Amino acid sequence: MLLIALYAAGLVLLMREAVPWIRAKSSGVGYTRGHRREAVRRAENPERFSRLMDRRFRAMGPGALMLVVAVIWTLWLIVSLVFAPA
Repeated sequence: MLLIALYAAGLVLLMREAVPWIRAKSSGVGYTRGHRREAVRRAENPERFSRLMDRRFRAMGPGALMLVVAVIWTLWLIVSLVFAPA
């Protein structure tokens, strides 16, 4: 059960930052976080847009780490089941 929760949490944390990051990279307009969202356009302010995209990319780290841990845990369980004494 914990493994399923780890997969779910990793996907949620990863996708809540990955979707806006991908959308901003393709459109050239990123939005800040918070209750007063502000549009940051690549053409008008390239330095701020770059910093915003870097922060979004770094924020994907915990979710990606959770997914990596879940995959390693799953592989460990599969290997232990295959090589378990009968």
